[in-house]
Amino acid sequence: MAADLDAFIAARRARPFVYFEQDCGHIAADWVLEKTGIDPLADLRVPADKPRSLLALMRRVRADGGMAAVATERLGLPIPPLLAQRGDIVLVKSGRPIGRVSGFTFGICTGSNVVVPDSAGLVFWPISTGVHAWRV
Repeated sequence: MAADLDAFIAARRARPFVYFEQDCGHIAADWVLEKTGIDPLADLRVPADKPRSLLALMRRVRADGGMAAVATERLGLPIPPLLAQRGDIVLVKSGRPIGRVSGFTFGICTGSNVVVPDSAGLVFWPISTGVHAWRV
């Protein structure tokens, strides 16, 4: 899996944050899809040629219990983030909005770090910023 994850990160590393393409949910879901063949965002993906509403998406996530609840429904029971292994999905508390929406973001465990999308591309944060994790 190391080479696969490295290639996945390298292909997206310099791409800037873009909602519905290079945001935290899509990066995490794209990784899960690549590793398992199952798209956890299948019912939430909006084709590029259709109108997209960030507000509608955020309302749906809130109505479904928030980011952790939506991830648990789609990925299974969470584990403590310090038990996350390379390739697992991690929800981290950023302490600041990512893309001006919330103080939480999904990322992918790379070992002792979590790779998350940021305005200039993917960045690495310590695994200690994690609040929940899910096995992939």
